[in-house]
Amino acid sequence: MTSRTTDLTRRAVGPDDLAAVTSLLTASDESVLGHRDFTDEEIAADLRRADLESYGWYAADGTLVGYGWVSRIERSDRVEVDGYVLPTWDESLGIELFAQLEERGRSLAADAGHHSVLFDIGVYRQDEKSRGWMTGRDFKVATTFTRMRIDLAGPVEPAEGPRPVTVRRTNGSDDELRVAHRIDEESFVDHYGNVATSYERWRERLTERGEDWATVWLAELDGEPVGVLVGTPQFEQDENAGYVRTRGTLPSARGRGVAKAMLRAYFDASQRAGRVAVLLHVDVANVTDALGVYESVGMRSVLEIDAWNKRVPVGSA
Repeated sequence: MTSRTTDLTRRAVGPDDLAAVTSLLTASDESVLGHRDFTDEEIAADLRRADLESYGWYAADGTLVGYGWVSRIERSDRVEVDGYVLPTWDESLGIELFAQLEERGRSLAADAGHHSVLFDIGVYRQDEKSRGWMTGRDFKVATTFTRMRIDLAGPVEPAEGPRPVTVRRTNGSDDELRVAHRIDEESFVDHYGNVATSYERWRERLTERGEDWATVWLAELDGEPVGVLVGTPQFEQDENAGYVRTRGTLPSARGRGVAKAMLRAYFDASQRAGRVAVLLHVDVANVTDALGVYESVGMRSVLEIDAWNKRVPVGSA
């Protein structure tokens, strides 16, 4: 294992550094999962994001041995961080890497007028090295997200419910997307890590990897829009699977089969498009028992990601 962490240089990285970043992330994922859990397009999009600051730590010979990023969520006091160290390098770099990312995060929160900052990061349950870094930086596990999967081997069961639910893909108009955004915002008020998102930023995320990146679906109960589902091709390249990035139902419409109807409509559309599965992530402590809903339509857990966080004053070191 290579050491010499004191000889490293740090600089901002961007789209031109894609090859080096993906190489490091591939080595990191393979050492933990046995395979990589991202696509080149996904990392390229991250490196282009204006709201995400990415940094690289370089050895004297120019090798990228550490990579991390920091991003404040809207104008809130919540700052997301993430970091990786080349498996062949001294893993103690991780502690210093996160110390520097946190320093930048505190500055971002202070610039927005906050007196403290809530740091947040997701770590694979089996990633012992990263878990050690989190413990070393005084993070605590706040909740766990599980990746759910359903294999589309046979016909998708039709939706059932006490009242008729209509699910359709939106036409992409501003009016319909504003309805979808409103439902999304109202559905997640009490959920872990929720931060209010402006319509402009919400819509921007739909096209951050291309104009046709996301599909938006609306569910109607008795003719009134009450549910939203956003699907993306995030897992198509690696697993030929559809992905539910967001699925929310208004509190007033819960328990009436809306969620199941949306999921089955998306399962059916994904199967017709040639996908062999559908994936999504859910907080196991979700206040609406979303985990139970997903299990009831045939989905199963395939991966666990712990959400670690900590709150510190913006002036702390």
